[in-house]
Amino acid sequence: MRTSAVQHVLDILKKEIQTAYKPGDILPNERELAERFGVGRNTVREAVIFLEAYQLVEKTQRGARVREPSFEPMFHIFDDSFGASTKTTQDVLNFRRIVEFGCLSAIVAHATEDDFAAMDAANDRMDAALTVREAAQADHDFHAALLHSARNEVFSQLYKVMSQTLIYYLEIGKANSAHNAIASTQHRAIVQALRDRSVAEAQSALRAHFMHSECVRESESATLQK
Repeated sequence: MRTSAVQHVLDILKKEIQTAYKPGDILPNERELAERFGVGRNTVREAVIFLEAYQLVEKTQRGARVREPSFEPMFHIFDDSFGASTKTTQDVLNFRRIVEFGCLSAIVAHATEDDFAAMDAANDRMDAALTVREAAQADHDFHAALLHSARNEVFSQLYKVMSQTLIYYLEIGKANSAHNAIASTQHRAIVQALRDRSVAEAQSALRAHFMHSECVRESESATLQK
């Protein structure tokens, strides 16, 4: 029922943004939208997160502001594809796995000390994060820096386009400090393998990292189903 409620609110707001709002307009606040749709504020919040992922709105101090159209053709590919289901979470994880493993040889060949520094800085931010959102953002930044070092602009731009969606799913398990500590250690192992220019070690480290992500996803899914 929760997913259905989020999708219902999302569908209506998307249509209204396209037909009744103009760039720069501010959406009603969470309380007003919750009252209008007869749902909880968390449901509205999740719907707005998806609007951000589609780059239809952006957060401001005044509220969610309608954006100028951006990357619209590419987002039509993903339109209506994302949800809060277990399958979608698995699909996003598999997407990341395919992209990052596919680029790994190029990453080993082309990564520079500046790239390693960017990865280390993102990992340090993840270690120091005080909120789930901050940890997810830093985790995303690490993987974006990893992918950027492959020097493949198509994949780099794709991660930028999907950044809010990827961050949304990276929030899974971030409330557990033990999960974060393991992920941080694995990130550093990946960077070390890249510094050593070892494709085999980098593959092993990245594989271990995605196996951990899979375990976290399964654990969180089991908890939600109880």
